[in-house]
Amino acid sequence: MFYFRKSTSSSIDKGWAWIVLFGCFMEYLIIVGMFKSFGLFFVEYQKKFSATSSVISTVLSVQTIIASVLSIIVMGIGTKYFGERSLIIGAALFGLGSSVGNAFAPRPSVLFFTQSTLFALTAVTAHTPSTLILGKYFEKRRGMANAIANVGGSIGGLALPPLFAYLFEIYGLQGALITAGGIFLHFIPIGMLMRPIERKTNVLPDKDEEGNNNDLIGNRLSDKKLSSNERIKDESELEVKENLIPKGVDENLGQKTSRSEDDRNIQVKPSELFGSSADISVTISMEGINLADSKLESDSKIKINTDLYQDEKGRNCCMQILFTLFDFSLFKNVQFILLMTSSVLVCAACSIPITYIPPFAKDKGLQTELIGYLVTISAASDLVGRFLFVFIADTKKIERHHMMTIAMIANGATCFMAFFSTNFTYLAIFGILQAMFGGVYYSMINVLVVDFIGLEKLKYGIAFGAVTRGISIAVTSLAVGILRDSTGSYVAGFSLMGVCSIVGGVILLFKPFVSR
Repeated sequence: MFYFRKSTSSSIDKGWAWIVLFGCFMEYLIIVGMFKSFGLFFVEYQKKFSATSSVISTVLSVQTIIASVLSIIVMGIGTKYFGERSLIIGAALFGLGSSVGNAFAPRPSVLFFTQSTLFALTAVTAHTPSTLILGKYFEKRRGMANAIANVGGSIGGLALPPLFAYLFEIYGLQGALITAGGIFLHFIPIGMLMRPIERKTNVLPDKDEEGNNNDLIGNRLSDKKLSSNERIKDESELEVKENLIPKGVDENLGQKTSRSEDDRNIQVKPSELFGSSADISVTISMEGINLADSKLESDSKIKINTDLYQDEKGRNCCMQILFTLFDFSLFKNVQFILLMTSSVLVCAACSIPITYIPPFAKDKGLQTELIGYLVTISAASDLVGRFLFVFIADTKKIERHHMMTIAMIANGATCFMAFFSTNFTYLAIFGILQAMFGGVYYSMINVLVVDFIGLEKLKYGIAFGAVTRGISIAVTSLAVGILRDSTGSYVAGFSLMGVCSIVGGVILLFKPFVSR
């Protein structure tokens, strides 16, 4: 058997926490880098299958819906029974299956399993546990740790798109996808770094209560020492002994005699004291019958109670699962509802523009090599933006949710620049500004969840946040694909995302009013 060490509370914000941060950094690099490279694969899938934009967009929409549902299951059940380490290692196998399946997919419908399902499994089982364990290892430096981990995503977006653009030219789509499967296998060593952490608990049992519990347990054990047969034997021996009393003894013995056993009084009449041995056997037999009847009655009651318990347990099974996955008290928290409403509106505008910039550039006549440069430039800007905004937010001179509002309004305004993006220069500026402002959402959303609902409910907040992100990306991706096919341009889709980003950012300004 292998024995893996566990970290203690002394590792919070130091020690092994930095190793865990490195593992999260690499996980973000792979997952976010692959997601930002999907725009290049988007174009290649259209070429290979001669598919429309709405078909490939639907693949992305289904992927986000599946990822949202799986996020709840993984956060509520997966992390409880499997742990963060096992889930991240399992992501390596899902990622390998997704890439190899995409490489040999004969038609677009297969992508709904290989890309939508398997890649969703990969992203959720790698990204969700990494986010959770990072929150456990850091407290005072949680904002900085999240920013550093998200930098891994920016570097992934900076490094992987040019790599895949080069692989497309040398090995084609199939060779690039097989290479991507090898990249996913790096989740195995990353998962091994995710050492579980055990926090100290100062809760000690009360001595008086502990003593009372011990006495109660002792009494219960002593009550079970005598079986029903032993009780019958004691009663028969007493009766025989009393029958042997000579007639000249004290007459007080002829009176009614009582004996206490198990808090019950057994009444014995004078005629029973001086009966024959046959009377004794009859008495024993009758008592045995009574005890047997009592036992049958007790067993039937136990069986009825057990059946009722099983029925009640079955009825409550679904509720137990729901309470494991969700904390329904969050729906009474107005601040949390405000944050999730904003997340639904802004998430797509922060996530999927990088996916549609490559096909948008392809419509403008740019070559594949230049499109790869666009994605690389966008990722570099994302890196700068995350550091800049998170650094300002950690100074606490400006409230974090105010920083999010500023970034989302700026991101929405940037989306309207798609009207003027007709060549490489304008597309590069558009990509730089969008990545700089849009990347702030992923850098700050987990920190804002803690600010709005507290650390003790972080797990449920992250899970529900994943649901809102999935809904936002799925609906918006489908809408952008349909708008592209109906209007012949992605400009309408970018305009839609711009409006949602501005509205979602303004909503956060209502936090002081709902917190009263």
